[in-house]
Amino acid sequence: MTNNIERTKAAMLSISQSLGLPEHYPEDMTQDLQSLSDSTEGKWLWLLRTSGTVLVPLQVGVHPTYVNYWLHSNHGQKVVCFVVDSRKGMVTQTTYSEAEKLIGQPPRNLHSSMSSEELVDAVHSVLTQGCERRLWGMFESPESIDAYGTWQKWQAYFDSKENEVMAKFMAKAVRFAQSKQTLIGHVS
Repeated sequence: MTNNIERTKAAMLSISQSLGLPEHYPEDMTQDLQSLSDSTEGKWLWLLRTSGTVLVPLQVGVHPTYVNYWLHSNHGQKVVCFVVDSRKGMVTQTTYSEAEKLIGQPPRNLHSSMSSEELVDAVHSVLTQGCERRLWGMFESPESIDAYGTWQKWQAYFDSKENEVMAKFMAKAVRFAQSKQTLIGHVS
């Protein structure tokens, strides 16, 4: 694992140097590399920009605006997109369209054939990880799964933050839990 992360970081540095990006705020690269060192394995979306970088973990429910803003705004910067896979030690360039698809993926695939226990475990794992990693807001991210109590309240929270990925994920979780007519811990 450590070898793959080091290989990933070396690839990122090489790409940054070969493209001459970022031209401004190069300290963003240092933060990105530290984030990889501090993280668990996984996939990330990495945007190299004229003025800085953006590195966001994939399939954890990060608000898509962190990426989509840079893909579609008239900010005058060059933006190049990459998928970073720290499990494999690979960094692969991708298109804006693919970056949009990737950031819009739900954190877990829920399905109606899941048992009540599997459903609870999946949802609680996503919410716990999101709270621990402070994924849902730079300045005021929920600190624990108990911050909103029920799954419906979590859904309302994500709706209020316009995080469509997580709002849909929670709506699906609630719908499956209710269809099973089970009393699942945080569903009311």
